[in-house]
Amino acid sequence: MEQLISFLFKYRAAVFSKSHFAFGARLNIVLLMALFIGLAALLYFIYVRFSVQLPKHWRIALICLRTALMALLVFIIMRPIIVVPAVLPQSSYVVVLMDDSASMKLPEAGAISRLEALKNLLAAESPFYQSLTDKFKVRAYKFSATAERSDAKALTGEGEQTNLSAAIEQAMRDAAGLPLSAIVVLSDGASNAESDSAANLANTINHLRARNLPIFTLGLGPTRIEGDVEVVRASAPRRVIVGASVTAEVAVKSSGSSTQNVEMEVSEDGHPLRTQIITLQSGATAVARLTFKPLTAGTHRYAFTAKPLEGEPILENNTQELLIEVEDAHPKILYIEGEPRWEYGKLRSAFAEEKNLTLVSVLRSADGKFYRQGVQGSEELQSGFPKTFEELCQYDAMVIGSIEATFFTYDQLRWMAEFVARRGGTLLVLGGAKSLSAGGYVNTPLADLLPVYLSGEMSGDTQTFYAQLSGRGREHPAARLADTPEANLKAWEQLPAITVPEIVKEIKPGATVILEARSKIDKNRVVPLLVEERYGRGRTLAFLGSDTWRWRMEVESKNTSFESFWLNLSRYLVEAVRHKIEAAPERVFYGKREEAKIKVEVSDEKYQHIAGAQVLATVTTPTGATLEVPLKAANEEGFEGYAGSLLPEEDGLYKVEVSARQGDKAGAILGTAQTRFIVGALNREAHDAAQNRDLLKRLATDTGGNYYTLSQQKNLVEDLTHLDNPNSVKVSYDLWDMPFNFLLAVGLAATEWFIRKRKGLA
Repeated sequence: MEQLISFLFKYRAAVFSKSHFAFGARLNIVLLMALFIGLAALLYFIYVRFSVQLPKHWRIALICLRTALMALLVFIIMRPIIVVPAVLPQSSYVVVLMDDSASMKLPEAGAISRLEALKNLLAAESPFYQSLTDKFKVRAYKFSATAERSDAKALTGEGEQTNLSAAIEQAMRDAAGLPLSAIVVLSDGASNAESDSAANLANTINHLRARNLPIFTLGLGPTRIEGDVEVVRASAPRRVIVGASVTAEVAVKSSGSSTQNVEMEVSEDGHPLRTQIITLQSGATAVARLTFKPLTAGTHRYAFTAKPLEGEPILENNTQELLIEVEDAHPKILYIEGEPRWEYGKLRSAFAEEKNLTLVSVLRSADGKFYRQGVQGSEELQSGFPKTFEELCQYDAMVIGSIEATFFTYDQLRWMAEFVARRGGTLLVLGGAKSLSAGGYVNTPLADLLPVYLSGEMSGDTQTFYAQLSGRGREHPAARLADTPEANLKAWEQLPAITVPEIVKEIKPGATVILEARSKIDKNRVVPLLVEERYGRGRTLAFLGSDTWRWRMEVESKNTSFESFWLNLSRYLVEAVRHKIEAAPERVFYGKREEAKIKVEVSDEKYQHIAGAQVLATVTTPTGATLEVPLKAANEEGFEGYAGSLLPEEDGLYKVEVSARQGDKAGAILGTAQTRFIVGALNREAHDAAQNRDLLKRLATDTGGNYYTLSQQKNLVEDLTHLDNPNSVKVSYDLWDMPFNFLLAVGLAATEWFIRKRKGLA
């Protein structure tokens, strides 16, 4: 389209957009009037007073055609022009930013790389470079994480990250005081530095607007890399206990033109754990859930790798890594049960061989009498429930069985809400004859905690349901009875039906159904069975069945699905529950000499923030050296704690031990914590390696510049030449000789002749 406009009107649309219209010659008013009178007389004698009569509409058409032709001739005689600004040669500077990051080594087109295309563009003999230097003084910078003065010959493509906003700001500071006309960015736009956020880029754009300094971007590289599979991200719990199943969510993107099956592998410290086939749709991102069990306690490095496809262009983006702390800990779960039912006995028996979880249970055997198991002393839970909120906070999770709401005081119900929201614990509520609506919980603080709306509808003892996996539950660690998805699905299908005393019709916004219950009588009726929701710092779950003991008593003795379910669910309850001293790096992986930030939360017995603590991080480097990093109160929105940073010099695993004291170094010790992070090559440039055209266009248009492809390089220099700034003057360009004028004149004359010929007037 642009070529057509240039052909018809001599100049590009961009030139017209910066111009204003004028006439180079002005005809005498008397002469103009004489011309119009003569034209009117001619038309009158030709089309009004002639012997051959024509219908009125044909006469009007012929008059309009002849009038338009004469008007066009007058227009040409008056020599139309456009007046545009033009920068005076060598009167101002242009800053040229050249992308020197590793992604520039990827292909531009065919065998040539983006970096080679950039070097060719800025070679001394290049027409682009020659026309640029003819008009402007050029100051060139290469950039990746930062910008520095350079020429194109020095580009190596070794930069480990791209920070566009930092490079622009640095170049502006370096060129301060120079008469700048514009900034030219030659890049693939793959900006990936942590600090190159949307907010920082917006600030940079505002600075450029304030200085009336436009950016002109020339995009390098394809906007889509055909046949590439990229592991975009991986996420999993930061901390688990030994024996717990871990479910990692892995986002995988395909740029292929068809549906592809990709084999995903999970490895622990370089040792393969399991593989799983996932299906990727063309151009879409799929989220795969991979469940695995850590082999031993300790901090382990997990890699999630998509096996390369045949002919895949980029292999460095096929892996994402995580660090997971596998704790040899003994978290405590408090289980309150209001009646001696089979569910209680079988649930306790499931923990018979469990070594890492401590189940502390209270069974009300009669009014004011309790059967306690797993307690550490005669005073613990003597009244059936913790006496203070601090005592409740000693547990990591709570399970409320079939017991009425009036058993608890209002304060105790409120403690449960604080236990979840502030302490970060987990609450599981079980179905039963005295649970949920039947237990009178509808208008209590516990009802606000639950992930479901209490309906009050009771199913009755005669109606039973089969448990089945929901879409989310297929890979949920709490619902994993077998190692493979197929075997897991089959294991659930073999379980006997159970009773669901209360039918829940609606779950709360943000809640997730892990298990569903399908009616034994009406197979089309499916209701929630196990539902989960985040609540403050913790989470709540509701299991609406009341007799899962049938999964033990009504199956073969070798079937351990009952034990597997309750142990997996219990491990999930205590997964990543908050400690009084919490330490974590801001990110798990850093590049060398990249600032590593450590954050620490320090809480008291009620899990409230302790201000004024003395917090110290002792960091052990990969070679065994140690350094101390004092942490100070963080001034960050949404984070109440302490923070500090260091610049790592070595590649490898860094161990961080944090200690917190009350007041000063001599104060009482509040607690300790440990965390880890890794320093090494991040391969940022291999991810999202296609040209980010949207970013480059935004950078250009928001600053008053323009975006170009490599084939439009000539237009870039032309548009730079027509910038309107203190270093430009007004120049005029003729429009009378535009091909459009000639074609229009011929078209008008030919159309009139054709009509006259057909009507016998020629």
